[in-house]
This record gives sequence, structure tokens and C-alpha cells, in this order.
Amino acid sequence: MVKRKKFTLLLITIIVIVVAMIFYQAKHPTIHSQSAILMNADSGNILFEKNTELAYPVASMSKLMTGYIILDYIKNGKIHWDDHIVISESANNIQSAGIKIPIEIGESLSVKDLFAAMVISSANNATIALAEHIAGTEEAFTILMNEKATEIGLSDQSTFINATGLPEGEMENEMSAEDVATLAYHLLNEHGEVLEIASLSEYQIESHGIQLYSTNQMLTDKDSETYFNGVDGLKTGFTDAAGYCFVGTAQQHDQRLISVVINAEDDETRFTETKKLFSFGFGKFYMPSFQKSIKNLLQNFGIK
Repeated sequence: MVKRKKFTLLLITIIVIVVAMIFYQAKHPTIHSQSAILMNADSGNILFEKNTELAYPVASMSKLMTGYIILDYIKNGKIHWDDHIVISESANNIQSAGIKIPIEIGESLSVKDLFAAMVISSANNATIALAEHIAGTEEAFTILMNEKATEIGLSDQSTFINATGLPEGEMENEMSAEDVATLAYHLLNEHGEVLEIASLSEYQIESHGIQLYSTNQMLTDKDSETYFNGVDGLKTGFTDAAGYCFVGTAQQHDQRLISVVINAEDDETRFTETKKLFSFGFGKFYMPSFQKSIKNLLQNFGIK
């Protein structure tokens, strides 16, 4: 009876090994978006890439750079989360096509509430208000964005013309997928607290009764096609030229990944393609340790 149980366990183990090896040797995911990348958030190593060095319009993924600079200023004590910012006419009179929070000119919100509106719901008036608070004008803030891009080693292809990612005539902010991932890498490693807000599917601005909902569908319903366990950020983007974009991050156990998808064909595809990238990446992380565990188990049966 004991031998039979051991044999059954061994047989199950062999089946698991075969299935796992098939999974491990699977080809890279098929990504249909124009450009994509998968990066190890700890080492910066690239695990998957497609057209990563070409610059494309990146729409509201630009707000990662805006957020990065804001968090720098908070870290250095130049501004504070509870500072209040008065909404200017220039901040509120943006393109009607862009996302805005319902706030009137002359009213004020805290830095934290405006930051949440920018990161969670991609509010453009909140973004401009933050940029003006730091640099006086959005144009002056854009200079800081381009300077920061050079400072962290982004390529010359990454250019910012505004803080929001909205188009200005025929011009838009442009970045390569590799530069977007590199920006996210620096943001996460220097200001990991961004995930405290980016991971929220909802947020309420209590002072004005404004309810924010995340544009990141990977945070929501666990039964949906776009859900992925461990996702806790970062930023969506869309314009006609950029298509549907998403820079995401996920952590499982002690491993964190960064993904970028640029110019997906629709809203859902940017998340399902991200899900493919994360599934592939975490599979590469876990399989070596899994194989080692299986090897040790086999040795217990006297099999080398």
C-alpha cells in the first residue's frame, strides 16, 4: 500500500513536470499592438520587446512624468500633500474632449486630491493645476519634464510638449516603449508610494463630493477578461494618434514587472495584451524555482 501511494505520487509529479516544461518552453506572447515591452522592475532587464526603440504618441501615459516630478517636489519638501491649489482659468479651460473633474475656476483642492484625480481618472484640469503650482505655467513645467527625461537617461526621441498628453494641433508628447518603461522603473524605485494611489479602483474627493473611478480595468472585477492578480498600477492613455495605451505594473510574491502597450486597437485589448505579457513574465520567474523543487522531490524517490 505504501509503495502504491509513492508510485501514485511519483506519477503525478512526472505529469506536473511535463505540463510545466511545456509551459516553460512556450513561445513569447503574440502581441498585436504597435509597440510593447516587458521589464523587470528590480533589475531593469527586458524580458520581451516589440518595436521598443521607435517613438510614438503616448497620450496620458505622459502623466507618469508629471507625477514623477510632483513626487520629487514632495520628497524634497518643496510642496506638501495637504497644500491647497486654486484652480486657474487656464487649467479648467482645456479641450472639451479631455477628461476633467467637475471643479469650478477659483475653487481649491489639495495636492493629494488633484494627484489622485490625475493618476486614477486621468483628469487633465487636475494635471495642469499641479503643473502650474510647481512651475507657474504648464509651459514652464514642460521644460522640467524634458530636463527630467534627460536626467534619467531617456532617449532623445522622448519629447514633451505639455503635462497632460493631450494633442496640440498635429503635435503630441512622444516616447518609445522602452523610455516609458524606464520612466516607470525610476518612478517605482524612487517613489514607490505612487502605488498607494495608483492601486485604487475608486477614490472620493470628500471636500467636493467628487467620486473618481480608475481607467485601469485590470484592477477591477476578478471574473473579467482583463483582471490579473497582482496588478497595482500604473497609467492608461488614449488619443486618436496614440491609440489605446497602458503602462502597467504587477507584483507576485517578491517579483515585480513593468509592461507597456502602445497603440492597441481598443480599450480592452490594451489590458488583455498586458495580461499576456505578465503571464509570460511571471512564468519565466517561477519556473526555475519550480523545477528545482521538483528535482528535490524526485531525489527523495532516488531518481536523479
